[in-house]
Amino acid sequence: MTQRKEQSIMLVDGMALLFRAYYATAANGYIRRTKAGVPTNAIYGFIRYFWDAVQTYNPTHVVCCWDMGGTTFRG
Repeated sequence: MTQRKEQSIMLVDGMALLFRAYYATAANGYIRRTKAGVPTNAIYGFIRYFWDAVQTYNPTHVVCCWDMGGTTFRG
């Protein structure tokens, strides 16, 4: 017998989470970098926070939205 789960959706503001992830992980001055010197704090933090939210809320669907190119309220 299969149990039905009520469907739920998690909406993610991708740019806001990426921005927060970079500055939260770089706050102590440590910047993760690849061998080529490319900073990876934002990606690392984004995936970490994103995965934590998915595990915490266990949604059936996830939508991650990104800002369009151009000027935003962030500047």
